[in-house]
Amino acid sequence: MKKFAIGVISGMILSFTTGVIAASSEVKAILFPSTIQIHQDNETNTLKGNSNILNYEGSIYIPLRSFAENLGSTVSYSPPNSEPGSLPLVDIYTSAASWKSIWMSQGNLPTAPLSLKIGTVSKSTTSQSNAVGIFAELYNTKEDTLLISEVAMKIKVEKIEEGSSPELVWTGTIHSPNQNSSGEWIPGTHSNMVWGIRSPVLFWDQKDNEGNPVSPGQYQISLTNSATIEYSTAFATENNGGSQVIEPDLSNTIMIYIQ
Repeated sequence: MKKFAIGVISGMILSFTTGVIAASSEVKAILFPSTIQIHQDNETNTLKGNSNILNYEGSIYIPLRSFAENLGSTVSYSPPNSEPGSLPLVDIYTSAASWKSIWMSQGNLPTAPLSLKIGTVSKSTTSQSNAVGIFAELYNTKEDTLLISEVAMKIKVEKIEEGSSPELVWTGTIHSPNQNSSGEWIPGTHSNMVWGIRSPVLFWDQKDNEGNPVSPGQYQISLTNSATIEYSTAFATENNGGSQVIEPDLSNTIMIYIQ
């Protein structure tokens, strides 16, 4: 598992501790029960147990442990030590989500040995959310089996209006395959079948990078810049490693309409 050591910051409530918030006549907060839904790939899970949320000065504070563990992570809390300025420490142990094997019929795959497509899930599985799910698909157009070890892929959403340049509204990252393993295998292509892998879904909540809801209209989803894919060839005795740079173009760009 990857280990993320992060200091406790204002805004995260540790549900396994007490007395985290000091009483003050100047602190006015509202504690209210809420339903917290976590969207992963095409699944929606509701946070169980204590789902009380603290609303303080317009910001929302949620129980960190319940939230992290619902995402499959493990949370460890360490109190401050005796050194001056020492702070409590929260360690979150998490693993990257896996890519899934997919296949398609022979078709328009313009680059080799790997070809990239971007797709969307129009909505998450709950009708209460209008989040757009974005995923990447990597297809192996060679006959050799490839092992994908590293992916650097940034995604952007731009608003498209006639007569104007695309306006950047949001960016996100599609992460590499599970780093706890050696990577993800993609079988070689056959006469009528091409194998690939699909990334976990990256959700865009139809807000810009400042958290403001976007206006209705047409939006373009594409690579922010070149995507570098590192791979190796199975069963090769030498020169089995390589990398491929995939440039943003129409083959890995899609258009959606936000109502």
